[in-house]
Amino acid sequence: MGDSPTGLGSDPDNDPVLADAKWLFRDAPTPETTPPRRPVVASGSEESFDLADTPPPAPAPASVPMPRERNAEPADEAPAPRRPKPSRRTESASSVDQVWSRGAEWGPTLAVLGLWAAFVVFLLFLTLSGEFYTLTLLVLAMGLVVGLVLCYPIVITLERPVRMTPEQAARDFYGALSHHRPHYRRMWLLLSNAGRTSSRFASFEGFQKYWVERIKQLRQGKAGSSAPLTFLVAEFKSEKSGGKTAIDAEWKVKVFVRGRRDQGPIWSLPVESNFSKGPDGMWYLDDGTLAERSPSV
Repeated sequence: MGDSPTGLGSDPDNDPVLADAKWLFRDAPTPETTPPRRPVVASGSEESFDLADTPPPAPAPASVPMPRERNAEPADEAPAPRRPKPSRRTESASSVDQVWSRGAEWGPTLAVLGLWAAFVVFLLFLTLSGEFYTLTLLVLAMGLVVGLVLCYPIVITLERPVRMTPEQAARDFYGALSHHRPHYRRMWLLLSNAGRTSSRFASFEGFQKYWVERIKQLRQGKAGSSAPLTFLVAEFKSEKSGGKTAIDAEWKVKVFVRGRRDQGPIWSLPVESNFSKGPDGMWYLDDGTLAERSPSV
């Protein structure tokens, strides 16, 4: 066989024309047979590497913050501390226009006694003038009995209310309730101007009416309508009152039925109130009411 015209021999792989025609009959390259792309060195004054046919990276999705619940608190934050209750210790004392005195406490009772005595003397004069001796003795006996009843407010308040400390003022105030007939006038005189005005009363008559209804509520379901109640102050807490003109305190009022103290209190009422020092140097209560009923402890 003669030489090929190209002068390269009869080997078709060495023939450029046949090699190009042979390429048309080859299968399409598969991903497994396709060699990986290599970095291409671009021409220029400086060397740089470009990846041929490399798609640009997709942008990372922006993080969307989760909505926080309106009422939820962060786990790493402590709950806000409760604001302290405002105190009266830094405020000025309530004024006391009427201080306690024997004349103010016994004055109305002595006036009633004087009127009754004058009336009895007048009846005695009439009966003696008519020589009705039996009627005279009857009038005299009736006058003495009624006079003793009228003296009851004086008998139960013979002890002076010395209130050198706020606790003594609280004990004297509730002690005036611990009788068959509470001494409302002494209670009224142991109040400052602030204690004599509330949403329940603004006068002595309103104050007396309030406490009559209050005692009736305390007796309800616990004692008879005529059974006397005893009020004791317990667990009194306050700062030292030395050198102060106003102070706040808290305590409990324990209510007992007289004659049944061994059965324990029928009510135990927590009280928070203020005290003011009057011009006589004694302490006066700034609140003349009592908390609503709560179960006894």
